[in-house]
Amino acid sequence: QLSTCWRPGPFLSMSLESRYTRYGLVLLATVVRATAARGVTPCAPGQTKRCCGDGMCNGPEDINTCMADCPGVTTHGSCGEEPHSDRGGKGLTFGVSHRAASAQDCCDKCKAHHKGCNSWTFCGYPVCFGLDTGWNHTFGECWLRVLPDPAAPVFGQRGEYSMRYRTKMLRTRKACTSIDTPGGLSPGWVCPPTHVPWTSGSIGVQPDLSLRWQTGGGWGNMRIQQLGPDGVPIESTCTRNNGQSCDPNKLDHGR
Repeated sequence: QLSTCWRPGPFLSMSLESRYTRYGLVLLATVVRATAARGVTPCAPGQTKRCCGDGMCNGPEDINTCMADCPGVTTHGSCGEEPHSDRGGKGLTFGVSHRAASAQDCCDKCKAHHKGCNSWTFCGYPVCFGLDTGWNHTFGECWLRVLPDPAAPVFGQRGEYSMRYRTKMLRTRKACTSIDTPGGLSPGWVCPPTHVPWTSGSIGVQPDLSLRWQTGGGWGNMRIQQLGPDGVPIESTCTRNNGQSCDPNKLDHGR
């Protein structure tokens, strides 16, 4: 006799966060295959050097196949550059119409600004995926801002994008049809990339580049968390919307 009591399978029995973690691993495997076909090897416990994720852009890696490492820091130490970050602050320029030739040029423009700029953000990729859909952010955008304390910056985005966020934003640009082709692996960079495409810095402040960060959430409630050594977000580090505290009881504050 067949039981009339339906029991969920193992996947559906997991918590929502666990499901996305498992789903993320499956999707990550497809990206790994795509980049491996181009000669790029992702870092793993048995290989931590000359691989994608070691912090060095070398070998066959480029901005398309290994966004985690490429192009890396390209500015003078005084610029305080942190790749994959979008610093906040009071705006001095509108980057869509304020352009620079490079991250160094953007930093230099900040240093020379007459209103005391101490925070700069630059788009160094062909397309910089934005949290909005109204602007097509492209190479050369240079956003200059003033932070109350450049040694304690706030961020709109930082580090890698969570798989949940990338999946949620997949159709932001309608031409994107596959989660397996992030960033430069998609035609015209239409798909959400693996990492925040912006690079930014606080003038005269050296960031700790050994720390790893993750951006998730949703428009109006972006959340940023530090990642632990195991790659799992540290809940106590969660901030949202340029430094506000996260509330796990509100939609997308706690994920």
